[in-house]
Amino acid sequence: MKAFALLSLTTLLLAANACSDNEAPAGMNGQHAISFNAVASKQPRSAATTTASLKSFVVYAFTGSKPLMENVTVSRDGGLWTYTPIAYWPETPVNFYAFSPDISNSSQITGVGSNMIPGYVNSGDIDLLYAVNIGEYEKPTPVAINFRHAFSKVDVMLSSTNVDIQVKVSHVSLCNIYTTGTFLFPQATTSPADPEAVGSWADLKANQKLLIFYAIDNESQITLNSHPANLTEGTLNVQFFLPQQLSKVDLAGNDYVGNFIQVDCEIFDTSSGAKLWPKSDTPSYMLVPQTDLGRIIFPLKTSNVDEWKMGYSYVYNIAINNPSVLDAIEFEPTVDEYAEINP
Repeated sequence: MKAFALLSLTTLLLAANACSDNEAPAGMNGQHAISFNAVASKQPRSAATTTASLKSFVVYAFTGSKPLMENVTVSRDGGLWTYTPIAYWPETPVNFYAFSPDISNSSQITGVGSNMIPGYVNSGDIDLLYAVNIGEYEKPTPVAINFRHAFSKVDVMLSSTNVDIQVKVSHVSLCNIYTTGTFLFPQATTSPADPEAVGSWADLKANQKLLIFYAIDNESQITLNSHPANLTEGTLNVQFFLPQQLSKVDLAGNDYVGNFIQVDCEIFDTSSGAKLWPKSDTPSYMLVPQTDLGRIIFPLKTSNVDEWKMGYSYVYNIAINNPSVLDAIEFEPTVDEYAEINP
């Protein structure tokens, strides 16, 4: 298991000190406008959002329990960040709540008590970010808003080093995964200096089977080789999931319960082309109904991983090598924490 630091996406809230052609305008009584900038950073190996790829974010701001900015979308315009209406720095401290991308859910962000995004329905293809800054005053230096990942990222890598067989994969799914929940913002600033200031999820529900790879026909099947193929990227791009506890896999009747990876595939003899699996005597619980495919089950819960944590990336490396002992295929899951960006 290899761990990296939590990915931090940093945007800057700039407080202008004077009024010129290149500076933010002053409001009534000499108030200075709050303007935005984003720090560029290198793109990591994963498809997660970085400061460089961040296109827009939504801001709520409160001062003295009164709204200063409500559901304001800040968008990248070349090298600038623009928004309307312009907000000005008050004399009282300001609390900022931000998230990206703009989502259709109705946020309940009031600046008092619990601030949340209730009933979020996760499609799996959005990397939801959040940030909080508490008690900010106007100052000559930028106010840094540090975004964090609200989800867990999961990648499934498949390979086969057995040259005597051909494993052709048609579908890969993550099964019995919660897809709906309420996100709660932390009540502390999400600065890099305070890694404990993290959000949380509550009221998880809607267990579903989520496809992460789908071949529309035989020509689209993936034939495994010794080089692990990331079946999570490039097709459906479903790789971001609600943080959740994982349960062990058991066979209950003719189906499985618990959290697991399902690989729908066929296995052929390399030399003759004869189909080795599934066969006529393959148990029905290992078959994919109304297809010629068999399904191989791999647990998501392992000795290393019993939950998906917020802001972590989980990489499941699975090798399919022995068609005669399909229920004993060995695999080694690893977990990588999102890398930290320090511009």
